[in-house]
Parts: sequence; structure tokens; C-alpha cells
Amino acid sequence: MKRFFPILLIVLAGCIVQSFHPFYTDKSKVALPQLNGEWDAVTAWGDKVDATNLPPWRISHNEIVAYDNDSKPSKIRVTFFKLGEQLFCDSIAGNIDPNDPNGTKVPSYWVWHTFAVHTVTKVETNRSVLTFKPLDLDWLTNRLATAEVSLSHLTRAEEKDWPLFTAKSADWEKFLTKYAKNTNAFPTNHVYVLKRHTTIPAK
Repeated sequence: MKRFFPILLIVLAGCIVQSFHPFYTDKSKVALPQLNGEWDAVTAWGDKVDATNLPPWRISHNEIVAYDNDSKPSKIRVTFFKLGEQLFCDSIAGNIDPNDPNGTKVPSYWVWHTFAVHTVTKVETNRSVLTFKPLDLDWLTNRLATAEVSLSHLTRAEEKDWPLFTAKSADWEKFLTKYAKNTNAFPTNHVYVLKRHTTIPAK
């Protein structure tokens, strides 16, 4: 399964690490108002998308409005947090409005039974480029299998290689602090890259 974003941030984009609990504690949260504004998608899930004419993504405090290949918006609730010197982003699906005229209408009964899960990305940014590197599921499940990493999780019979993590936020923070610089834990093959949107003045 593969779509243009997240995520992040994260509309489901392939097999990603999913947690019932946030990846951060309140003391680690940081405000990044400098990221507010419009951003153009350059790379999504490792694929170049800068020639697809997607609308600019919008970041506003704790929300990202992202666009996939059919140009429909997806609202993602995000929390930026910092562990040591490394910046991360916890993302979770925004609330679904079954009557939203700008979205795909879904039955209210279905909405009541959905449960949003948290995902995490490592964040690198400057004034003009914003990069998200998702935590790699295959790497993590391999570490679990060899007992190198211990994080509580549930294993589904139909998705044996895709556990649902029940680890507490404090446990996630210890894990992320330890592996923040590990390029296997946060590889570039599924990276998301956004470039600050600039409006070209009309001639």
C-alpha cells in the first residue's frame, strides 16, 4: 500500500511503525512557528513528486494539510518534539468529518469505530527545506526478533510483520534518544522532502 504522504505524517504510506501512545512526553514538546506556511512536496515516500503539480501543503501550528496524487486534502495533527539535539515529529490522522463537502463522505457509524494511531519521523529543517525520515518498520521488527530492542507490542495474525506498538511514551523517548543517529533506523529510502513555497509575482 503506497500513497504520497505520511505520515507523516501520515496518511498511510506503506507499512510504517504505528503506536497507540504518543512518541513524546509533554516536557519534550517544542513549538516551531517558523514552519507555518505553505510547502511544496519535492519527494514523498522516496519518490520524486515535484512535477505532479500538487497543491502546496499547509503547516499551521499543530496541523498539516497534505495532498496526495488525486489532490484531495488530508489533515494530519502533528506534534514536534526534541530529544537532545534531535527534532522529531509525532503525527496522527486528523478528525474525520463525514459531512465535509471538500472530502470523501463516509458513514458516521464507520467513523465512530476508527482509531487513529501515532507515527514518528525524524525531522531536519532549515529556512527553505523540511525533511521527514520515518522510523523504518523492517529494521525495528528485526531488532525485536533478535531481542536487541524491547518495546511492548501486539502481533496480528493477519499481519505478522506489522505489529501494533503499545509502548509508553517514556519508553519511546528512550528508544528514540538511543537510535536517533542510526541511519538504518531512519533511512532515506522513504524520505519526505518539502520545499518552502514561493509565489512568483505576476508580470
